[in-house]
Parts: sequence; C-alpha cells; structure tokens
Amino acid sequence: MRQFKAGFTIAELLVSLAVLVVFVLLIGRLFSSASSVTMSGNKHMDIEGEIRPLFERMAVDFSQMVKRSELDFFGKNTGAPNSIGGPMTGNDQLAFYATVPGYYPATGSQSPISVVAYRVNSTTGSNSFDKLERMAKGLVWNGVSAINAPVVFLPLTISGTWPAATDSSSDADYEIMGTYVFRFEYYYLLNNGSLSDRPWDTATGHTSISGMQDVAAVSVAIAAIDSKSKVLISDSQMTTLAGRLGDFSAAMRPGDLCTQWQGALDATTDMPRPAISAVRIYERYFYLLPRP
Repeated sequence: MRQFKAGFTIAELLVSLAVLVVFVLLIGRLFSSASSVTMSGNKHMDIEGEIRPLFERMAVDFSQMVKRSELDFFGKNTGAPNSIGGPMTGNDQLAFYATVPGYYPATGSQSPISVVAYRVNSTTGSNSFDKLERMAKGLVWNGVSAINAPVVFLPLTISGTWPAATDSSSDADYEIMGTYVFRFEYYYLLNNGSLSDRPWDTATGHTSISGMQDVAAVSVAIAAIDSKSKVLISDSQMTTLAGRLGDFSAAMRPGDLCTQWQGALDATTDMPRPAISAVRIYERYFYLLPRP
C-alpha cells in the first residue's frame, strides 16, 4: 500500500510567508513609533531642563530690580521712535539695575548693584550666535575708581554708560543662559490689568517710566529648539524662522502671542518638518516687587 506524507503546498508557504512579512512590518513600525516618541520626549526634556533654570534666574533678577525714578531702565518703547529704547523688531533686548551679584572689576569697592541685561546674540560667527545671553556687570561704589563706572543716575543712561548692555557689542560679562533659545520677546502687564508694549499707563497721564510705577509684571515669551533638531536648519534659515515669529502688539490678549507663533510654525513648509515640530514655545509672567 502506498503511503502519503502530509506537507505544505507552495501556496500555503507563500501565504505563511506573506503573513510573516506583514507581521514583521507591523512590529517594526511599532518599534519605530515608540523610538520616535521616546526621542521626541528626550528632546523635550532637554529643552525643559534648560528653560526651567533660565526662568528661575529671570525670576530672581526681576524680583530684585531696583525701581527708582532716578535710575534708568532700558527696554522696548522707553525712548523716542527709531532710537535706542524705541520700538524693537525681532528679538528684544532688556537691561536694568538689580541687587544681584555680577562680575565685578578687579579693583574698587563692590556695591550690591549690578546691571543685568538679556539678549539673543546676533553676531554671525560667534559661538553665542542665536543663543540667549545674560550679562550681570557688578558695579562699584561712586568715587572709588577712576576707570570703572559706578551706578549712574539720570540723565546718565545704561545705553550711554554700558553700550554692550543695549546693543550687539561683545562683553566678557555676558554668558550663555539659553543654548536652545533663538527667539526672545517680552511685554508689560500694567497695574490696571492691561497688556502694553510701553512701560507706563498713558490713561493715568504718565509719559515716562519713573521707576516702573505702572508695571506689575514683565511677560517673557521664548522659542527654543534642541541641538539635535537645530542641525537640520542652517543659520540663515534659523534667522528667517525667528523673523516669522512676530512681535507683540498692544492689541493682543493673554495667550495671543504664543498662538501667533505656533500658527507661524505650523505654516512653515520650506524647512525640515522634524526640526520645526521640535520647536517649543514658553511664556511666563515675572511680577515685580512693589517700589520701596
């Protein structure tokens, strides 16, 4: 009697092979998605790890701001149009006196006052280009040094005494505070609850800073991108991207600026999408202590 041995037909083998291929593809896609989520999460945590101490540093600086009518404050719309302290387009700059430690001169009695400044470095070729910098220049007491400038009173200004605090000049007292931060914008929350691009309330008849008498808080908005994503974008593209994140306008309400920035990112199609999707936007209010 002839005996037949059970086996698979070619059709069955092909079907099994096809099922196996589909299964492997599904598993591969699952692992790929998990890897992408993990990588995105790691990038987000890298940025968060830098932004948190940056905001903490800003909180200390703003809380220790010296708000006196005879001392200067450099910010947007604090001067005449098209002049130093006038309207600022693109990345903002900020400089003020604060009772925080700074880098002091080698000689002269140290005062408890420093000039604190924030800016995004705009010097092409610099190691700090497109990075947020902070300057804390420790000042000496009046009359103790013929070389180092002490605290100066109006009409002497910060921009006239320490130009690097209000322009793009290099200064040894600048340090990088935001490696990932490429866009820096701020505006003022007035005591009456309104938002303003000018640090005084015209409704009260005020036309000058006068020790930030009308300002309750400074709201800071920043955009940041991690180093791994940033390599996908050239320096010129990064400058273009920062320019698409518009300036604050007095007509905006709370949250409008960040919404506008996110809309500009979503509409960007001429740059690598993985890099654009890695950009993170943050905003925080820093309340000022009452005037002494």
